[in-house]
Amino acid sequence: MSKTIDGVVYYTVRFLNYAGTDLLGTCEVEAGGDATELAPTPEEIEGMEFSGWNVDITCVNEDMTVRPTYKSDATYFTVNFLNYAGDDYLSSQKVKEGESASPPSPEKIRGLIFIGWNTSYSDIHEDKTIRPRYREIPPHPVMNFFKKNSDNTPGDFVKSYSAVNSCQIDCKLDGECTMSFKMLTRKIEGFVGVNNIAELDGLVFNITSIKKNISNGVCYTEMDCEHISYILNDDDYMVTAFDMEGTPRQILECLLSGTPFYVGTVDVNEKVTLRVNTETTRRACVMQLVALVKGEIEYYGYAIGIRAHRGNSETVDIMKTENVKDISCSYNATEQRYSYSLDLFRKGNVDLGDELLIRFAPLSINTKKRVVGMEWNPFNYNEVNITVGAYIPTLNDTLYSLVSTVEDIRETTAKYTVEFGEIVGNGTFYFTRAYNDRPYFQWQTDDETTPKISLNKKDGSAFASYVGATISGVNSKTTTVIAFYCTVPDETEEEEE
Repeated sequence: MSKTIDGVVYYTVRFLNYAGTDLLGTCEVEAGGDATELAPTPEEIEGMEFSGWNVDITCVNEDMTVRPTYKSDATYFTVNFLNYAGDDYLSSQKVKEGESASPPSPEKIRGLIFIGWNTSYSDIHEDKTIRPRYREIPPHPVMNFFKKNSDNTPGDFVKSYSAVNSCQIDCKLDGECTMSFKMLTRKIEGFVGVNNIAELDGLVFNITSIKKNISNGVCYTEMDCEHISYILNDDDYMVTAFDMEGTPRQILECLLSGTPFYVGTVDVNEKVTLRVNTETTRRACVMQLVALVKGEIEYYGYAIGIRAHRGNSETVDIMKTENVKDISCSYNATEQRYSYSLDLFRKGNVDLGDELLIRFAPLSINTKKRVVGMEWNPFNYNEVNITVGAYIPTLNDTLYSLVSTVEDIRETTAKYTVEFGEIVGNGTFYFTRAYNDRPYFQWQTDDETTPKISLNKKDGSAFASYVGATISGVNSKTTTVIAFYCTVPDETEEEEE
């Protein structure tokens, strides 16, 4: 936004990345000034050369948002991602033939949930215009069931119910989200099972268990559900090793690749490094990333986002704005903190992450806390409970286990090995075994040229172990000698394999 200092007007120039999905940086420029020297370094894109910015920034007379332009002899296609209305682009990208586009965060639209994009953005061989897919959230509570495709995406519509015998949705600020409900068996039998996906109140669930019982001669079916993102705990999405440095959005996009999920809103931009060398689930990696950036996970249909602060950041006096039925207070001596539980007559406008002021003189309560948990029955507005307290993201120390590090190689107890490689010209060197930790290496060439060394992973997967390295950028007769210092995986893990 423009501003005036000592009578001088300054304008803001925002520099986006090539895909238009991330912010490279901003600068403040005096009216009529040149922003060229203040521009951030544009990203390097393989096979393309930076050719300037898409608008003139040498004479700035208004707030501007600009993107870098590139030129190349390779074949590139334009991939446009439309907004919901179809009258503007969320992102317009040049994609090299055979590669994939990077989808933008979908718009959040009240009364709709995001399902995905209407066509594939992978393996591009032509210009494409891609539209977002949304599904309407009924104005009154309706539980909709859909068939589940083999890739865990929603398939054909099965059946809808506007009434159930009981229902409870339980959501927490730490990402937990479950649902349980009970219905007359004769109403649901033959229609709904564990191969279905349930949608209710803007949330998508996977049915995990079914229980039938008879009470007073009436047969009921109870179902437990987990948020659809819990499928990232399945064996199909296991991670052996992962090592990536970048913005939270870039890392999240990599973690969600090959899954039915998309990157939602990510408003945390500081670069971080996520390392994993212990077999774990893709969901555990996502939660580790969220904790690493001190963010909060957010679900929007099939989009997963990371927010700096979920909910309303302006403090609301809950006792004045909502109908509170009951209130209780508890103190945890181990964690040395208070938590509060409130029962409401209706869910109203209260949401996860909201900052609340609770003042209740009979219990001597006068505190400001956040909504860290909510339980409600969408079919009965009288059944609403919120938990108010403190939320601190917790890092999982077991995801990156240090057997030894390259700095420890002088210690006699260090569990490491050294692999040597010698290559003439450009080529690939393969290790004698796979390593979960990123190897440290040193090189030397006989003609003092500088090689580019890229570590390779098994099957090219970002979630696999390291199996070798590729040397490029040297002359055809250059001899390159490399020493790789590799951490040996735990022996018990090898025996299990």
